Amino acid sequence: MKKIRILFITLAAILVVAMITIMITTNMKTKDKGLDEYESGNLEDLPDNLVDESLDVESGIDVGHHAPDFKLTTLTGEVVNLSDYRGKTVMLNFWASWCPPCRVEMPHMETYYQEYKDQDNIEILAVNMTTLERGSQEKVPEFVDKHGLTFPILMDEKGEVMDLYKVIVYPTTYIVNPEGVITDKVMIPLDVEVIKWLIENSEEFRVD
Repeated sequence: MKKIRILFITLAAILVVAMITIMITTNMKTKDKGLDEYESGNLEDLPDNLVDESLDVESGIDVGHHAPDFKLTTLTGEVVNLSDYRGKTVMLNFWASWCPPCRVEMPHMETYYQEYKDQDNIEILAVNMTTLERGSQEKVPEFVDKHGLTFPILMDEKGEVMDLYKVIVYPTTYIVNPEGVITDKVMIPLDVEVIKWLIENSEEFRVD
């Protein structure tokens, strides 16, 4: 009888350990889901609950204002100013490597860039919100290499440009026309067709 009781206790302990293991594994998968499951680049793969459409659309700098100039260093060590691109339409994107909508958007940005990078009047500047990166900054080049991104990656290491542009939603994209005026402000992930529309709309924008 004593042996049976010991056997029962042992089996119960094994069952409890197994249940705890399953719970931990499930919890880890749930936490990782937001980071790794939505890397296909398809907007339809992004759950609605990852984008809060109720956010104040007036956050950030208003359309029609001049885009504030700034100086940042790219991931490759080049120092650039936004004003260096005066005369071009600039897609100014704020992102972080852990942000699921950013991960969905980036492949579309790269596809657009590959199609239009040889045109002299268009540029993409992706500002990494480095102060918000979780863990080591090494995640940024790892992310860029993993997704094969070739457009300029600017490192906002002090968070000054993020604050300058009043970025509170990730990703946030500003479209800046050749005169340096903001023609659109978007706070949801973009696909290729929407990017094309925003650029074309920027060319037709007129300040009242």
